Amino acid sequence: MIGEEPAAALLGSGYDEAADLLEELQRAGLLDEGVDGWRMHDLLRGHAERRLGQADPAGAERDRALGALVRWYRRQAARADRTAAGPRMTFAPQPDPAGDGPADLLFEDKAHALRWLERNRAALFGCVRLAFDAGRYEDAWGLCEPLWTHYLDHPHPGEVLAAFRTGVEAADRTEFLPAMVRMRCQLARPLWEAGRHEEAARQLDRAVHAAQALGTSFEEDRLRASALEFQGLLKAETGDLAGAVTDFTASREIHARIGNAYGVLLLTHQEGKVALRRGESQEAVGLLERAHAAAVEQGRERMAARTGFELGRALRAVGRPEEAGALVAAALESARRRGSATDEVRALRELAELADALGEAGRAEEHRAEAGRIVALRGGLPTPHTS
Repeated sequence: MIGEEPAAALLGSGYDEAADLLEELQRAGLLDEGVDGWRMHDLLRGHAERRLGQADPAGAERDRALGALVRWYRRQAARADRTAAGPRMTFAPQPDPAGDGPADLLFEDKAHALRWLERNRAALFGCVRLAFDAGRYEDAWGLCEPLWTHYLDHPHPGEVLAAFRTGVEAADRTEFLPAMVRMRCQLARPLWEAGRHEEAARQLDRAVHAAQALGTSFEEDRLRASALEFQGLLKAETGDLAGAVTDFTASREIHARIGNAYGVLLLTHQEGKVALRRGESQEAVGLLERAHAAAVEQGRERMAARTGFELGRALRAVGRPEEAGALVAAALESARRRGSATDEVRALRELAELADALGEAGRAEEHRAEAGRIVALRGGLPTPHTS
């Protein structure tokens, strides 16, 4: 399936010219038009590949077209990710758009950007593999970077594992140390969410050790802190809460030293969640109040929702469910705006717990039933995560 914009990138043409050519192929019976773009029948695709081999035996035209297509998807994914998540740590330089056909897309808001990423995820994941197979290793791991935030809200475990494994291998081929660290961190999370804790631990052990060889720039220090955070997350996942606190504290101290307020917010959030799991509810409330206030002050909608959700859980634990309700309701609205089914289900289930604590059994049942409908509609959801 391909749309007019990527077709224009593939052809190295303008948008209108690409649209005209696609319609001409449809009239000839060579393409079908669907809701999300144009599709070629499998038999015709095989015939087209054979004709391409005859017309372009050296593969020069195929390589040009593939490079233009991958670069176009890289730029659009990075733009969508920035619109959805705001500025964040990335290491892949953006490719020059010169000669790649249509202009870059403009995303109206976060919801538009996230919808684009979800609608085009098959093409984006596919381009990771295509780029790697073509020896375009920077393109392969560079495409994985903007898929991270989308993955947190829209987990597709099989696709993500395959793409992030390829990202690790591509980073290793380039021998670019920041990419080697970052890709291993990105791979570790879907691994442990799939229950592959030992493999995740191996990836993070390599990432943390490699991070020690990074330089002392702001971004390299931030990446070093991030690797420690991921290691702490895995320890928390496997029940080593004391070890998780040690890693989170070390990571937060790096962020504080380099003046990265967002990093301090993230790690304060993680420390608050661990305190709640350890039954230290009052301490958790204090930590999560600081994290939530920082997220709101920094204009981080996604983190404001997640810190608010965890603060709501902590307030319920200390017997303050009335204060928790507004925070969890705000988290629910944020999840719906982002289209995150996992976060929506988490918020609904927590609202059910709050309703129970307030003696509102009917409302609790409504929230649980709504969460159940979403899970059934999606055919089941992975275990929700909160980081």
